[in-house]
Amino acid sequence: MQPQMWRRYGDAVYTLMTLAIFGFETIALGALSLSFLLGTATGIASTPVEGILLAVVTSTASALALLGLYLLTYHFVSSMRDRRYGEQLDKWTEGWIGLALADPAAPADDHTTPGRLTRAARDAVLSLLEAVKGEEGDRLKEVLASHGVDRWFLRRARSGHLTARLDAIEGLGKARLPQTLDALLDLFRHPRPVVRRMAARAAAGTLAVMPPEPGPDGPHARFIAALRHADLQAGVVQESLLLLETRAGPILRELLADPDLSDSLRWVVLETSGRLGLADMAEQVAPSTTHPDPELRAAAFRALRRLGSVPEGAHAPLLDALEDEVDFVRVQAAHAAAFLAAEVALPALQPRLGDDSWWVRRAAAASMARLGDDGVAAVKRAADAHPDQAAREMAVQVLLEADELTPAAARLATGVA
Repeated sequence: MQPQMWRRYGDAVYTLMTLAIFGFETIALGALSLSFLLGTATGIASTPVEGILLAVVTSTASALALLGLYLLTYHFVSSMRDRRYGEQLDKWTEGWIGLALADPAAPADDHTTPGRLTRAARDAVLSLLEAVKGEEGDRLKEVLASHGVDRWFLRRARSGHLTARLDAIEGLGKARLPQTLDALLDLFRHPRPVVRRMAARAAAGTLAVMPPEPGPDGPHARFIAALRHADLQAGVVQESLLLLETRAGPILRELLADPDLSDSLRWVVLETSGRLGLADMAEQVAPSTTHPDPELRAAAFRALRRLGSVPEGAHAPLLDALEDEVDFVRVQAAHAAAFLAAEVALPALQPRLGDDSWWVRRAAAASMARLGDDGVAAVKRAADAHPDQAAREMAVQVLLEADELTPAAARLATGVA
């Protein structure tokens, strides 16, 4: 609200101040210049230096007059254009809402069927499509297609001007028109990284609202094929997969099932599976816990931790990973061990309290504390009698954070007065 009020009232104050300042200077200098031009001030410039000074004053007055006129004209024209655009935007928004809510069986009339689509019309419907879903959104998309808006965006997306191209791709991402998916997938091979990124986002958003079509030629298969061969950064791929929303599961499963999937893309899929919390993906994630790349093993254990489930097939790899030579693999395995049975996890986690890595000690103690009464009791025993001071201090810290130990008892356990 405050920025809008500044635009409403601040511009007026700025314009008045500009008018007053430039107007005063222009009138004063203009009067002097006019007197000089009319010859009524012939005695002013009695020397060449004074003549030069007077010429400078005259040129300054002219420049100020032109600058003041430009500023006033600019503010006036901008204000009128903004007001006109706002009115058109409101008008089109009301029209689009009426069209979306109209009875599909009712005949269209001039009030519900738009004519030529202006920029305000396109902006209004794109904003609505981000909020309107279901049948209403489908009706709006049909109207857009009937007026060639999809073709208009695609032409601009293939244009040579980068700004126009990016604006068009952003518009297609908002519109989520199914008929534009293949054109967006083609842009995955564009030489400019920013175009590839925008196209990946728009394609994922479009695919998220399309009905599933199984088969090697379906939209999911085409998206996966484009993703495999695209030169996209890991963050861009993950963002695109997250934008798939409810359509992400089948695509992630198919990607993980591919034995030839690149390590970078497999890492992204594992991370995305965990972030989306797709609990039914645990079985597909489990095979990656034995991958030779430690980054992928760690990503798999991190995903299982986020999914809150460790399949039986991943039990042995997880216990082995607690002894892994790579510390970040041990960290993620220790976190995931919280979802094993206490009688299985506790014997494997207790030695990790004395690990060389602070992060491993922290993860082991936190997982033990989550394993019910037996786990809390084991952490308390470690706080009292573990031979490693670092292990005792970590156990005390975790118990204190879990409200299983009072501050006074924590200070006593650590020997702090």
